[in-house]
Amino acid sequence: MNILYIWDADYPWDVRVEKICSTLASHGHKVHIAARNLKRLPEYEISSDLMIHRLKAWQNARMNYLLSFPAFFNPVWSHFLDRIIGDNGIDIIIVRDLPMAIAGIWAGKRHNIPVIFDMAEDYVAMVWDIWRARKFQALNFLVRNPYLAKLVENYVFKKSDQILVVVEEARDLVIARGVMPEKVTIVGNTPVLDDFIQADVVSNEIIDQIRSRHSVIYTGGIQMGRGIQVVFDAIPEIVKEIADFLFVIVGDGYATPILKEMMREKKVQDHVLWVGWVDHKFIFDYIRACKAGIIPHFTSDHVHTTIPNKIFDYMGLGLPVVSSDAVPMKRILEQEICGVTFKSGDPIELGRAIVSTYMSDVNYGMNGISAVKEKYNWAEDKDRLLKVISSIKKKKFN
Repeated sequence: MNILYIWDADYPWDVRVEKICSTLASHGHKVHIAARNLKRLPEYEISSDLMIHRLKAWQNARMNYLLSFPAFFNPVWSHFLDRIIGDNGIDIIIVRDLPMAIAGIWAGKRHNIPVIFDMAEDYVAMVWDIWRARKFQALNFLVRNPYLAKLVENYVFKKSDQILVVVEEARDLVIARGVMPEKVTIVGNTPVLDDFIQADVVSNEIIDQIRSRHSVIYTGGIQMGRGIQVVFDAIPEIVKEIADFLFVIVGDGYATPILKEMMREKKVQDHVLWVGWVDHKFIFDYIRACKAGIIPHFTSDHVHTTIPNKIFDYMGLGLPVVSSDAVPMKRILEQEICGVTFKSGDPIELGRAIVSTYMSDVNYGMNGISAVKEKYNWAEDKDRLLKVISSIKKKKFN
């Protein structure tokens, strides 16, 4: 089958897009990705059997940003999708997240093609978080308005042929909002087991420094909502029990300079290592060098219905996981006995959680490895994805 995956950002790269699309391609489907083009990459490219179509890039950066803005009413996207569908005989559309979902559904309606909505997160709840965290901006009234997003979501839930979600809590949320259970399938953010195979021990100055101390790692976006500042607040108490404690931060984001200043104000810089952005293929080298992984995200309705990739990366590499008490993460850590949780935003509880994993006789790491091998891996989610595609194929051609 010819499958079009609509992605509202630049590609490469996104781990979920790659896993879904590469899986479909490896099972005989011709997979096309429609992507934005802020980086001004070639408009067409074949990469690892995936056919990548990018919007035309304008030389003026502001013009390029506005004309390619991922909104369902943007005619540039409509024409772009129609061209890809018409030129390549697309049979199924998969559209990622809410901003482009209606555009995907309308494209499917114009060409009589079934549409799968890949709901990687509760976008309505995420928009509410943005409104609470930042001052109101005029543009938000239109493109990041939670009331309008809710209307869009209602429409998308009704018109999608199937909905993919990442975790049980998201499935329950979608069903509670009126979607029939048979239309909802969990395709999680789980890892490919082969990714954990290590041929050689990696060594460089930074990794050697990490190995030499009791290092706890955070990987991902550097944003204020990720709770990194709570770790800073906990460090003075942690080092009373773990003198060589080191908080390793791998990633980048808008909050990096703000958080670095907070670190200096709290005088904890001797216990923090900023690695910065690292190519995904090297992330595991840094995780392996650490003693535990941390997910200090502030909880919210949005966080309670999604799951970050890093929890499974930490587990699969044998690290105890310390996480805030977001519902999915708390459920997994307690069921699999592979880590501990703390009350979101509480540095005292966070510190105690880190110290408890340091002193505990429980083999959290081995429990995490076993859970990933047996349950939380892409082989399980891949099978569910392929069953959804197969069921839609039968409906389309019968």
